[in-house]
Amino acid sequence: MTAACTLAGVPGDGIGRVVEHYLDGELRGKPSHGVAKFVFESQFFSQRIGPPRIKHERGAMAVVDGQREIGPLSADFAVRLAARKARRHGVGIVGMINTQRYGILAPWSEQLAERGLVGLVANTSRPEATVHDAQTPFLGVNPVTFAFPTNDGTVSADMSTTLAPMGVLWEARRSGSPLPRDCFVDEHGAFTEDPDAARAAMVFGEHRGFALSLLIQILTGSLFGFPMSDGVDSTWTTGYTFIALNPTFVDQGDSHLAANTQLVETIRQAATCEGGTVRLPGQAGKDRAARARHAGRIELGEELYGRLRARATGDFTSD
Repeated sequence: MTAACTLAGVPGDGIGRVVEHYLDGELRGKPSHGVAKFVFESQFFSQRIGPPRIKHERGAMAVVDGQREIGPLSADFAVRLAARKARRHGVGIVGMINTQRYGILAPWSEQLAERGLVGLVANTSRPEATVHDAQTPFLGVNPVTFAFPTNDGTVSADMSTTLAPMGVLWEARRSGSPLPRDCFVDEHGAFTEDPDAARAAMVFGEHRGFALSLLIQILTGSLFGFPMSDGVDSTWTTGYTFIALNPTFVDQGDSHLAANTQLVETIRQAATCEGGTVRLPGQAGKDRAARARHAGRIELGEELYGRLRARATGDFTSD
């Protein structure tokens, strides 16, 4: 991955951040947003124009032109800007457009939580999602993550508002494998496991999921004057949102850390039907990543490893 970044012209001081970001997705058990996503996105790395720049800002809000920067690097810029504004105004709300994509969202909300803030990060996509009883895609897949700090680290959740992310469809089309059941629909709105017949991802939770996805569509679109639905026609017209909330702004000092820690402890002590413990959002992925880092190795399929090796030799066209 490092060799591929070097050959693709990733700035030297950003190579480690790019590699770590996609590797983290793989280690947390989200392969559609891990090494496979790196292999796909790396073909666009050379299209970066430069580092992101602030296009407009007023008070707690800012709009950033990503200048087609590599996704993890532009997201890092937006996170730092949102955090600075939250320190000054109590809240930082940053919208970014014209950037390359990144992998999983959780690291960006977690970076805000590590600064003692409550973080919320979301983005949209082309209209690739639909809802129950509909067959036309009209929403982005609209993933969202949030994280908050405790005295024992951060707690985070990272999810798509569709039953499966579009990365699953892309990889299924590439490998010819079937789609997960009841996650994608064909042109008639019927569920399909055929990746070539799939036309839209299904939003989870029927109208409740629909409502949440609709909120994210606004937060990543019209709030900043960004395109929505059919207006999102490429990577460069996709909207991203980074929100940082500063609990210390209501004169409670660091008491929120103790309160959050107590809440987490209460959740962990809650009884389950089988006598176990309640699993916090994101914990399974973090535990899996810790085990993989301890082992010092991960397994990749032969086909994916071959694509990765091609990138490492400078082949950014074959896929």
